[in-house]
Amino acid sequence: MSSLIYNGATHLLTLTDSKGAKLGTWQAHNITDSHLSTVDYLHNGTYSFLDTRSAHPHPGDNINGPYGSYGIFRFNYPKHQGVGVHSGRANAARYPGVIHPTLGCVRTSDDAMAIIVKTAKTDPLTTITVQSNSRETAQSGAAWLKTHPQ
Repeated sequence: MSSLIYNGATHLLTLTDSKGAKLGTWQAHNITDSHLSTVDYLHNGTYSFLDTRSAHPHPGDNINGPYGSYGIFRFNYPKHQGVGVHSGRANAARYPGVIHPTLGCVRTSDDAMAIIVKTAKTDPLTTITVQSNSRETAQSGAAWLKTHPQ
């Protein structure tokens, strides 16, 4: 079974397969919209996925939609339904792509999601491990991106 690791300090999302081999690492952030979200950041821990073989789709999924072209892989997070990993908002005028705030989710790129979706079909996702994340590291994502151009 494959798994994801999100590192809040480095702002990286890593996919590993059932044998522990690294399949990819991509930029990702856990920047939350403080006006709308009930989650201020994801706490460190390991959480099991609700969607293991395919992402949960949303109407109008596309690169600029709230969940990107591939939907969202939701995981069990205490006291908050629907937290997951997704892409989206690639061309937003303010905070485009991975730095666009979410309602508590980890946002990554469509490129990352394409590989995660392909892998999950044959090697289902089991867990996501959140590490080195805090309110400060989560909200520092936009500032971090300015010093680490894509």
